[in-house]
Amino acid sequence: MDRHALDLFCRRNALGPAAIAAALDLSGQRPDAAAWRGFVAGLLRAAGLGAIGAGVLFFVAANWQGYGVLGRFVLLQSALLVCVFVALWRPPPQRVGQAALILATLLTGGLLALFGQSYQTGADLHELFFAWALLALPFALAGGSGALWALWWCVLDTGLVLLCGWVGPEHVVWRVLDGHGVGQAALWLLPCAVNLLGSALFLAIVCTRFGAAAPHWLLRLLTTLGLACGTAACLAAVLEHRPGSSGGLTPQGSAVLLVFALVSATIATLTLRRRRDVFNLALLAASWITISTAWLVNAMHLNELGGFFLVALWLVGSSTAAGLLLMHWVQAWQAPDSTLAGA
Repeated sequence: MDRHALDLFCRRNALGPAAIAAALDLSGQRPDAAAWRGFVAGLLRAAGLGAIGAGVLFFVAANWQGYGVLGRFVLLQSALLVCVFVALWRPPPQRVGQAALILATLLTGGLLALFGQSYQTGADLHELFFAWALLALPFALAGGSGALWALWWCVLDTGLVLLCGWVGPEHVVWRVLDGHGVGQAALWLLPCAVNLLGSALFLAIVCTRFGAAAPHWLLRLLTTLGLACGTAACLAAVLEHRPGSSGGLTPQGSAVLLVFALVSATIATLTLRRRRDVFNLALLAASWITISTAWLVNAMHLNELGGFFLVALWLVGSSTAAGLLLMHWVQAWQAPDSTLAGA
């Protein structure tokens, strides 16, 4: 029984403080000293892995003049091979093997950066991150760890964000997209779709034997990143042209808003049916408040003081209404007569 189901059980049966304390102790949901020590140890292990990876890269950078091109590659490749051998020696789900694969993922990025710096291939920064994600994918698949997947997904998202928001109009990507009538607003839907599909994929494997690779926080992270990119797409569509000078949204901007609205409606419907967590609804509320506020600011031009007051009134009113509605759902879904669906 997880904590959510335990809370519903306590409310359903109107347990007192003593009974609730006993239920927490019996179910193991109350963190004790050993649990806190394990949490701190996990944080220290993560910090140590990051320090080791950074230390190897900084060692190469600090001794850049002391080693030739071959020496730099030998250092990083030797460290990468050591990580792979350790992972084979203590394969996941053992912590040593998972830690070795995380470090191998970091060193793969360092090797790609060293290759690009040494040979000046002319590759763009987003191409480096895409290659990094591709080469590190076997490590993520073999690791079966939520932390390893989170690291891999951050690498992929960095490449997608650089592609959507950093590449200039002179790049070959934009020349191809312009030829097909695809603007920047529509391009931002790509990372939105990738992250939301990733969240759906991990949600599908939660109840399988691969469930250890899909912790709840990872699903929340991917959903947050996906909706953030979708919000960026809508903001680009809203701010692309001012209504006063161009007559409103472009057809492509309207299509972007419609697609994101359909995606938002789908997520909201699934969340309301599950009746477990309002996190997705809170993200959607923040997203659409941001989009509507940007549209209001763009439409009014804010040339008069009254416009600022109207925007402030909209922000206060919409945020208050969203907060009240979210709190209503929280209380309704945790009420004693609520169902234990999905518990």
